[in-house]
Amino acid sequence: MEVKVIEEEINVAGSQIFQRKYHNSENKKNMLLLHGWAFTSKNWEDIGVFDHFSRLGFNVYAIDYPGFGKSPSSEKYGIDRGKITNGSKLVNDYLAASGLDHAFLLGASMGGGIVMRSILDFPQKVDGVIAVAPAWVENEENRMKKIEKPVLFIWGSEDSVISPDLGKIYSKAVNGSELEIIKGAGHPAYLHNPEEFFSLSEKFLKKFS
Repeated sequence: MEVKVIEEEINVAGSQIFQRKYHNSENKKNMLLLHGWAFTSKNWEDIGVFDHFSRLGFNVYAIDYPGFGKSPSSEKYGIDRGKITNGSKLVNDYLAASGLDHAFLLGASMGGGIVMRSILDFPQKVDGVIAVAPAWVENEENRMKKIEKPVLFIWGSEDSVISPDLGKIYSKAVNGSELEIIKGAGHPAYLHNPEEFFSLSEKFLKKFS
């Protein structure tokens, strides 16, 4: 039976953010999802993310980043292609507004870049990261060497937007991290092969249950 996802707005430090969420009082862990540039939180729901991760004991939260989907633009959290430094600020403030002390982060492309910046900028708030072909975190390898939380990188073997070779560089920089390649998948590997994406993600997350 699929979980019932709630759609609502939440005020984050004065900015209205649209979110989809599933919360179960029996679930003790939290996961925040960040979408890519051409996507929204709806894409996570479409492939069954809430159902899959809630069964692993997670309360699952997915937002439309300000200026995307159903979230209005926000000067405070505004981002441009290649310039996502405000992303980690939003993650930090969103967790506070939601009453969450910490959470696992899952992001793809732009969202993957944001979750990587979040673990670099606010490591105390992040339990671990799953980053699918993270964008716009080049030149952060030295900072990545300081990451002490679990990190899983996922790439599609046919990604023509962000080369899987970057995955090798990032996974080498982050001590103890893992890199998984989904054969035949392109840039949004989680959409091209959801079954493999969930298999890899769940294998990773079960280590910390």
